[in-house]
Amino acid sequence: MIAQYDFELNEDIFYLIETLKVESYWSKDNFTLTLQNKDIPLLNHIEKIVSNLNINIGKRLLLKIRLPENTKKEDIQLILGDKKLNFHIERSPFDVSKIKAVTSLPYKKNYILSLKYRNKKIPININCSKNNIMCNCSLDSWIYKDLRFPTKKLLDFLEKYCGGNKILKVEKELLNANKEKIMSAFSALIDCEGSINWYGLKRIIRIRMKDKDYLQQWSTLLKKQGIYNYLRKNKNEWELNMAGWEDFSRLEKMGFKLYHSKKADKWKKMMQGFKRNQISRGSYKEFYINKLKELNKKISAKEFAQYLNKSKRVANHYLLKLEKENLIKCDRNNWPYLYFISTSSVR
Repeated sequence: MIAQYDFELNEDIFYLIETLKVESYWSKDNFTLTLQNKDIPLLNHIEKIVSNLNINIGKRLLLKIRLPENTKKEDIQLILGDKKLNFHIERSPFDVSKIKAVTSLPYKKNYILSLKYRNKKIPININCSKNNIMCNCSLDSWIYKDLRFPTKKLLDFLEKYCGGNKILKVEKELLNANKEKIMSAFSALIDCEGSINWYGLKRIIRIRMKDKDYLQQWSTLLKKQGIYNYLRKNKNEWELNMAGWEDFSRLEKMGFKLYHSKKADKWKKMMQGFKRNQISRGSYKEFYINKLKELNKKISAKEFAQYLNKSKRVANHYLLKLEKENLIKCDRNNWPYLYFISTSSVR
C-alpha cells in the first residue's frame, strides 16, 4: 500500500478507478457515488472489487422509455400495480422533440409495469438474472443496473487520487505502474468507452471522446509500453485508434482483459481469427519463401493470395518486396506476372 492512500493500488483498484473516472458520477460534497451500465457482467466485476474492499453496495434499476415525439409529461403515467411512479423527462441534446421517460426502481428480479398514454395501456416487463437484464416493451426501452456505494473512505480516496472528478487525466501513479496495472486500467477504459470494430480485414480498437489531453496521455503511455496507436480528430471529438496485430498481441500478453460481455466476446473472436492468419513483424521473408517452396511452381499474386487466405494487395506487396531483395524471381513474359523461387535467387 502506498502510504498516502487508504487502499492498496493493485490491479483491481486501478480498474475501479478508471471505471469510476469515465463512467460514474461521484461527489464528495453530495456524498454520492453511482455507476450505471446495461452490461451486467461488467457491473458484476465492479461489485466483486467493491465487495472485496468491505464496502456495502446499494442496487437499483434505471428504466428509460422512448416516447412519441413532443409528448408532454402530463399526458403519460407509469403504473406499478395500483401505484403511480415518479419519473422525469429526458430530452435528446440533439433534438428536443425526442424524449424519454426515466424512472428509478428498487432492484428486484421481476417487474410488471404499464405506461398509460392517450387511453392506451402499454405493458412493460422487466426480468433480472445473474448475467442479464431484459426489458420487454412495444416502445423502445433501455434498462440499466445502477450501483451506489458512497463511503467517506472511498470518496476521500477518489478526491485525493483524482484531484476531483471534473478533469480526466492519467495520474502519476499509473504512469509509474507496472504493465499489469496499466493494462487493468486500460481494460476498464475500453470496457466503458471503447469500441472493437471488426469488418473484412480491418480490426480496430477505438476510444472516442472530447477530451484530447486525456487521450493524448493514454497514447503516450501505451507507446512507452511498445503499443503503437494514433490520435486523430473526428468532427468535434478525438479518437485514439490501434489496428496492428502485433499491438493487439502485446496487449493480450501484458494482461489486457475485458469484462463487458459483448466487447469481450468480440475481442476473443477477433484474436482467434487473427492468429489463424497472421505472421509476426520481421518474419515475412521466411514465411513467404517457405510458402512458395511448398507450392514449388510459378504462381500469380492472385493465386498466391488465395492459397494463403490473404488479400491480393497484401500478397502482391510482399512478393514485390521479396523480388526487390532478389529473394524470388518474377516471370514478366506472361500476364498475370508469375512469381517463383529459383536456386540463384535463394541466399
